[in-house]
Amino acid sequence: MSSNIRAKPIEGHVTDSAGNVLRNSQIIIKQATPAGSYTVDTIKSDDSGYFLSKPIPNGIYDIYESGIRVSRTIHSADESAIQCFKAHRDNYNFSGIESFDTLVEAVRLNDFKSFIQIEPAEIDIPQYGNSFPIYDFTFPPSTPGLSTSDNALWELSDFFDLSIDSRITTTRFDIEYFAPLTAVSNIYKRIRWSGVPAIRFYQDSKLVIPIDYFSMVLNYPKVIAPETIDFGATDISASYNTTKTISLENTSNNDYFKTLALSVTVGDVLKVNIDDTTTYYGIIVDISVSGDTYTITLEKLLSNRYLTTSSIAAVDTNYALRVQAYDGMFRGISDIDEEANERFTVVENVYAQDLTTELYSYVSRY
Repeated sequence: MSSNIRAKPIEGHVTDSAGNVLRNSQIIIKQATPAGSYTVDTIKSDDSGYFLSKPIPNGIYDIYESGIRVSRTIHSADESAIQCFKAHRDNYNFSGIESFDTLVEAVRLNDFKSFIQIEPAEIDIPQYGNSFPIYDFTFPPSTPGLSTSDNALWELSDFFDLSIDSRITTTRFDIEYFAPLTAVSNIYKRIRWSGVPAIRFYQDSKLVIPIDYFSMVLNYPKVIAPETIDFGATDISASYNTTKTISLENTSNNDYFKTLALSVTVGDVLKVNIDDTTTYYGIIVDISVSGDTYTITLEKLLSNRYLTTSSIAAVDTNYALRVQAYDGMFRGISDIDEEANERFTVVENVYAQDLTTELYSYVSRY
């Protein structure tokens, strides 16, 4: 498989001579050419001094902080990266796959999946085979009670019990995706998935990789509300244990919560710390404003990477010690077309493929 000829961001942290982080500092990235240097991107560092540029092609770049050149970097895409494409519906089973908006309305974003394809369209699978090793399975699946219908894709107890006529790679992949915050934004967010296998749904199909909330890895939080927040009448632990949604309502005019509500979008993930030992994770399915009252409705995040702590049943509270927001799935992620190879990085995860157990499972916990 050839290297991924694509762009990727330049990232780093900026500090002063004493090692203190430089917050909200202007970072300019320039490329030197025979005709002179030109600006490739301009960004600002966050509260931790971290910056992330837009995806940039291979080359030698100078990094300036407040007008002063602070470093030069030889920038290149990962040599181990794999070419990726937008998955074609001829090559994956899309029966029962519902749209992002439909699942938001039904409060079932845990079921959302998008797919990318790692086999070039011109490869003749029956003649040449796939580029990655494939397991063949005995069907029906061995797990008792597991559906063999098309909808089994949403009911997996693990990836090794797929619906009939499916095949799966032994190879595991890590995926990163870089997306602009808005259509005209030069600030990018990064979404990551880890340890994901590729699936061949039919004998003559290409390999496609499902990306979803179960395999998602939360990155550095984009917003942190560090003060105690009063959620009014919402009993967080009771709501979490008896229903699949939690509504966090800002009734005490807490400015941190207002900032949070204005900085997130449907599909993002919230981490709610009740105390040092109790944590809740949820996918945002609604954000509403009524006067000075801001309400964020969460669907429980079911990934066993981020399960809520087991002690929550004993915690009855309307307060959160801290709330953090992370980039998650978003409307339009399924519409990526010819830019797929530019925005995605796909690399093999040797550690994950050597494990005897799955990194995550699809057992329903509603």
